[in-house]
This record gives sequence, structure tokens and C-alpha cells, in this order.
Amino acid sequence: MPTDFQKVFTIQLPIYVRQKGNGVFEARFRKHGFNICVSSRDYGALKGRFLAALESYTPPVKEEHPTETATGTRFADVAARWLELRRPAIKETTYNYYQGLFGANVFPVLGGRELHDVKQSDAQELINAYIDAGKLRTATKIYQALKAIFDFAVGEELLDRSPMRLLKPPKYEEKNGCALTIEEEREFLRLLAASNCADTVKGALLVLLYTGIRRSELAGARIEDGFISVTCSKVRKGYQARRRLIPITPMLARWLPSFDLEELRTVRPDALTQAFKRLMPSHHLHELRHTFITRSQECGVAREVVSVWAGHAADGTQTSNVYTHFSREFLLKEGQKVIYNL
Repeated sequence: MPTDFQKVFTIQLPIYVRQKGNGVFEARFRKHGFNICVSSRDYGALKGRFLAALESYTPPVKEEHPTETATGTRFADVAARWLELRRPAIKETTYNYYQGLFGANVFPVLGGRELHDVKQSDAQELINAYIDAGKLRTATKIYQALKAIFDFAVGEELLDRSPMRLLKPPKYEEKNGCALTIEEEREFLRLLAASNCADTVKGALLVLLYTGIRRSELAGARIEDGFISVTCSKVRKGYQARRRLIPITPMLARWLPSFDLEELRTVRPDALTQAFKRLMPSHHLHELRHTFITRSQECGVAREVVSVWAGHAADGTQTSNVYTHFSREFLLKEGQKVIYNL
């Protein structure tokens, strides 16, 4: 047995043995630079073959390269490599999110481990810790990230198989929010009028309520021939950002004389979130978007038209998504339907 191997052999045993689907037994040792794998249909003969392989084994001579540490097999190195390769195809905010997830939630537990040493139970225990703490969204995101990283490692031939292959994703349902009821909308308007919020904040909240635009889209909003024109903020990297038109409905038209849209565009998104939370503690700001979309449909606007206003795909058909182009005149006419009593 090679001298260099003797210390490893005494510390690291037992050797991993498995029986493949065809009945063949396989023994292997892939750690500390060693890569030994033997097989036999006779389990009793397997040990002899493995020891013979040890006797004749010569560890490969590694060439020194300045960049070798950047492509190591530590879990943290592989995860960083996976994320960097994804970077051209994802938004910077998504990239930063993964960096934060790794740094705060994953690397403290798995970062310093060798990739081959991370077992299914290690991944499950990490995920379970967040499930037990009631942080189901974080547990789900960790599961998704680990699965993608280990699948990447298998594709790069750094692993034979992923330790995530038998794990089930945590059960977590995104909270999508809901529309305000008519009574809640009426109460919101009353509270808003009586509040000490800045006039620009009040006006911005009304624009969000009666256009359904996202808070991040307010800064680019323009009045354009009977429409509020905005650029969609939810665009995947590689796709073209498009401006969309939302008709100035009768519900919005009644408020337009009371504010200057140019001034509203300077309001910070966080200020809107905080102000709305103070007024409606049991709701969140994005529910104003839900409210506009719901009211528009309740007033008889076709779902495909409302989807266009919201910046969504009209439906799953090529007819709607590719070949349907509503005229401005038609959209303005549909916008006049959005009127109701408060």
C-alpha cells in the first residue's frame, strides 16, 4: 500500500460499497486526491480487488496553476462558480439575493465542507432548522439553491449523483395578498384623507390604487393622451422592457386635479409602503394592485384587457400573446367602464 495512503486508509474507512442494478458490487474511495473504484459480481472477491488496486495506486501529480483555488471542490467554491455562471442570465437583484442567502444561511453550515462530504442528511438538517423556526420561505429557497448547485456539480462531473435527489421540497405557499373589499377601500380613502401623510404620498397611493402599477413603476409614470404610461419593472434579463398604457378611468380622473404627477414621481417606494401599513395594518401595499385588477373585472372589463393594463400575458394562447393588439381607442373605451360607488 502506498505510504501516503496508509494514514488516510486507517482514518477514513469504511470504504463506500454499493450494489448496482445489474447486481455488480462496486467499492470506491474518492477523497484527498485519491480516486479508486473497483467492481465484482462476487462480494467476497471485492475486497481483494480493492486491496490490489491500493497496492498499485499512484496518486496523480497535480500541476500548479495560479487559478486552481477558484475552481476547487469545496461546497462554497462550487456554489460561487454556479452563481457566477448564472449571473449573465439573471438580474443583479437576484444575484445579490443569492449572495445574501449563501452568506447568511448556507455557507455558515456547509461552506467549508468538501463537496463529496455533504450528505443528504446534512442538507435535510439545514432545511429542517428553518422549517422548525417557522421560516418556510427561507427553507424553500435553500432547498431550491442546493438542488441547483448539486445538479450543476453532477453536470460538471464533480459528483456521481446529487444528495438532493431524494429530498422533497418544503411545503410553502406564497402569500399573494388579496384585493380590498369595497368597504375596506372606502375606509382606506377616509383614513388617507384624515392622515398627516404628505400630499405627494397621498397622491401616489391614489395613483397606485386606480392604475394598479407597482410602487417601483411610479418613478417612470407619465400622462399620455388619456393614459398613464409606465415601463414594466418586472422584466427578466434578456427581455425587452416595454411601456404599457393604463387608461385614466373615471375613478382616477376625479383625483387628478388634486396632484401633480411630476411631483409624485419623486416619492420613495419605501415611504409608500410605510404609509400604507400605518393606515391599513392588516394589508400590504401590493394589495392596491390586486384591488385595481379586481375592480376592473368587476366593472365588466375583459380579463385579457385587464392583463394588458397590468403588464401580464393576456393568456396562454399565441393568439392573445402574439397576434392581439388592442387599439388605444378600444382601451380608452374599456377604461370608462371602471366606475363604481364608494
